[in-house]
Amino acid sequence: MSNSSHEWSKDALFKKAQLYAETMIEHEDNAWQFGLWSAFTLEFLIRAAVSAVSPVLLADAKDWNNILYGLEIATNKPKFIPKSAATSELILRLEDIVPSFTREHANFCIAHLAKRNSEMHGGNLEFELYPSSAWAPMFYSVCKILSTAAGESLENLLGPASAKRANEDIAALKDVNAKSVRGAIEAHKTVWNEKSATEKSTAQKQAQTAALRHYGHRINCPACQSVALIQGKAAGEAKKSVSDDGVIEKQIMKPEAMHCIACGLKIAGYSKLLAAGLGSTYISTSQYDAMEYFSIDLDEHVRSMMEDDNNE
Repeated sequence: MSNSSHEWSKDALFKKAQLYAETMIEHEDNAWQFGLWSAFTLEFLIRAAVSAVSPVLLADAKDWNNILYGLEIATNKPKFIPKSAATSELILRLEDIVPSFTREHANFCIAHLAKRNSEMHGGNLEFELYPSSAWAPMFYSVCKILSTAAGESLENLLGPASAKRANEDIAALKDVNAKSVRGAIEAHKTVWNEKSATEKSTAQKQAQTAALRHYGHRINCPACQSVALIQGKAAGEAKKSVSDDGVIEKQIMKPEAMHCIACGLKIAGYSKLLAAGLGSTYISTSQYDAMEYFSIDLDEHVRSMMEDDNNE
């Protein structure tokens, strides 16, 4: 949008995030005000990142006039008051439009803003009991991703001094994740090695049976080397091709979680998967009946899908 003064413009929203961040930084890290203002900062940073793609994406789609407002087109609706989408909905939209914004980041945002809501609308002292050491590293990591998505930087949001400290926290978070996941792998490896050959064989057969290709991407477990599954989310636009057998759709997937039935190892979150060497993308292939895919099923208008293949 060319009009940076529009209330849904990226510039207006990022400036508000800067203002709230400035107020946040005025307080000590262990003060409840620091946590509360961090949540205000986060909300407007989320909105700025969405608006950077298009302010229209901020509109509450339940009313067509909100979309017109995002496009700066006058509406004829009397007493119209523009309404943007709920922040939780915008977080879901960010997952689709910002590749580096993962489900792990989305979950943090939802949880952090839920604490803000509890603080604001009830008698709970959420941020008094929620030490910044428990959330600040992930908060700064999300801020960096969203600032970049908005065409800005962490330095622009926080100022040089605070941004330097934030980057140190981000680096520490990566190190903690790496140590955590390495510890989990070694612990499961130790327990696995203590099992008898019969127990291992039985567990591996169970894992092989459970590791169906349409449930996830098959890998070798880093702890016990049995067949394990990785689940992921779509990254980018799916590529389609038409063959004699129907429509083939290939989608690049970004890993989000790993589970091994044999030894019980579970790794949740892209950052931890990355630290475990399991962060590579994979391709999920789906095959559809051509008539149903192109919505020309003359009988029941039901789209049928064959099994996904997540192992290309």
